[in-house]
Amino acid sequence: MLSASALSFAVPSLRTSAAYAGSPSSVRFVSRTYTPFDPNEKAAYGMGAAEKFSYDPEHAYAYVATERGYISVIDYSAPVASVTSLGVSLGKGLTARDLRLCGESLYVVVGTIGKRTEPGALLAFSRVTRAAPASLAQVWEVGVGPGPDSLLPSPDCKTVAVSNQGKGQCTGGVVCQLIDPEGSVSLVDVATRSSKTVSLGNVAGSSDSALQAEGVHIPLPLNAMVYFDDFSNKKMDMVNFAEARRKYTPATMLEPEALAWAPDGSKLFAALQINSAILTVDVATATAERLTPLGLQDWGASGGTRGLDTVRDNACQLKHVPEFSTLRSPSAIEAFEIDGETYLMTASGGSDLEYGEVETAKKFKKLLVDVPGGRPEFHPNFQELTAPGGGADFSKITTAVRNFGGTSMRLSIGSTAVDYSNPQEPVWKRAVGSGSRSVSIYRASDLSLVWDSGSLLEQEGCKAFPWAHNGEQDDDYALMYGVAYSHASAGGKKDIAEKNTLSPPALDGDACHDRGDGKPGPCPLGKTVDERSWKDGPGIQQGLAVGVACGRMVAVAVTSANSLAFGFDVTDPTQPAFLFVHHLSPASKDKSPGVAFKEQTLGDIGVESVSILDKHQSPSGAAAVMFAGAHSGSLSLYELLLTNGSRCALPAPPPPTSPPTETPPPPPAPPPPPAPSP
Repeated sequence: MLSASALSFAVPSLRTSAAYAGSPSSVRFVSRTYTPFDPNEKAAYGMGAAEKFSYDPEHAYAYVATERGYISVIDYSAPVASVTSLGVSLGKGLTARDLRLCGESLYVVVGTIGKRTEPGALLAFSRVTRAAPASLAQVWEVGVGPGPDSLLPSPDCKTVAVSNQGKGQCTGGVVCQLIDPEGSVSLVDVATRSSKTVSLGNVAGSSDSALQAEGVHIPLPLNAMVYFDDFSNKKMDMVNFAEARRKYTPATMLEPEALAWAPDGSKLFAALQINSAILTVDVATATAERLTPLGLQDWGASGGTRGLDTVRDNACQLKHVPEFSTLRSPSAIEAFEIDGETYLMTASGGSDLEYGEVETAKKFKKLLVDVPGGRPEFHPNFQELTAPGGGADFSKITTAVRNFGGTSMRLSIGSTAVDYSNPQEPVWKRAVGSGSRSVSIYRASDLSLVWDSGSLLEQEGCKAFPWAHNGEQDDDYALMYGVAYSHASAGGKKDIAEKNTLSPPALDGDACHDRGDGKPGPCPLGKTVDERSWKDGPGIQQGLAVGVACGRMVAVAVTSANSLAFGFDVTDPTQPAFLFVHHLSPASKDKSPGVAFKEQTLGDIGVESVSILDKHQSPSGAAAVMFAGAHSGSLSLYELLLTNGSRCALPAPPPPTSPPTETPPPPPAPPPPPAPSP
């Protein structure tokens, strides 16, 4: 068993001189538990029953957070994990955004369901012990900023960092009246139970122009609000940004999410997915030190990739796309240390904002229109936009129409793509998508890019599992009139109904004739190939972990939409080795999630939380990976296997009757022959 002092959040570290020669090459399924989303309900698909988890290797308990404000406790002391009665409800109207175990405490950051602009709170619970198991008991509570998203204890467990996304939200009914607080970071001192707020104002500045000049993406700049409020013929009667404009600062458009600590606890790094940037915080002074833009991934022939799939043809077609780039949008971030040098690994999944009728990414066919025999035009929804060069340069627009004309490829209308300097006539600059569909490694000292996976996720994923290529399964694929449907909002019910309805005869319907049991209903994953090729491809989001396993530094990244787990050896961060790709829900090829869940064959869908456990931490005694499926409500354990199929395991104790393992002493030498007679 590990001691409590070992239950820290120390950044994984490895000396290459001590690294083993061989890397894990595959994973093997060990166990899966479906977790309850509510203390009064059974497990169900589509209920967000396993959003985040944290594992206690000393007492072999896993803590799982649900979006409905319940923390379940899973017992891993037996070969088959089981749900205990030791969980706790956080309170009516609260949702658990994230949770982590550090030292003797379980920390949970909570927010109000449906109200991302309100302040949240950090709760501390005493952990469950094996000697005297009792339900989770809250010890203290500290307030944090608006819209908390993630938490991460410092390596010594003395400080808990919370990212406050401050995500904007519409109020006022039919016409969107936007409320958008500033993003921030809270640093909570565990000993004094006090919090310091890290303002982003000093790195954001007082106007959008400085951030835009540095390359930081602003999804809805102040002048864009002016455009939609005052000059958009389509939207001006649908939105009212007056209050948001009055209170606007560039920091309202900065949204910190995932967090990572420097090994010595002196720096904190926050991923700003929507801004395509990483924030560095000086912890001692609780100051935002710098905001580093991550730039764009060029998908043209000279961009250093093998291309991407942007064609919905039920096939894997990776191609270079000229004059098209995507934002490097860090949806997850993990720190690790090799030979004393700290690196940051990120996953880049697409993300956009929606404020009522204003979306910061639009379908191409609703943005630009091809005119046969003539020059392309902006869609009537955006008739005020103009081409570069005073409206004369249509070269990039013509190329964009050639690439995506008539399709639903989603393009950004944020600051990287559109110049709103003149809100009366915004200038469309270039075609920009969200998310680079890749994982990247940066040197922490200067945030220089040292490696990017490029096209690898789409390429290797399709090679191994073509039936899952850029497909999707989410909570909309729940069964009609099931548990998720009964708990859904009016909008949620409409989305579920669409996935359960055939078209024709219905106008709006995306159902398949066979949902996996011979009945029409939500499509299995194998029937959704290319569904996300016009969006973010594999859909990699928060599922990323880095840790020492099998004597190597190993990273595992999971695509949320189609449940592919990719393994990498990052012992050499400049030249990581691709190890394996594994599908976490094989049953989804032919069965919709609701059907597979009823049969208890559904795997992990919507993975947002991953953990790598070395052999000393793993409940099986062998190096392993744990995955939590948010939509499937599942927590699964997989063991890492070496090339020869063996586990990276603790040595088994010798049986009581085993002979001594030491080499017995040699028999005594025979006596010398007698001397000859004289």
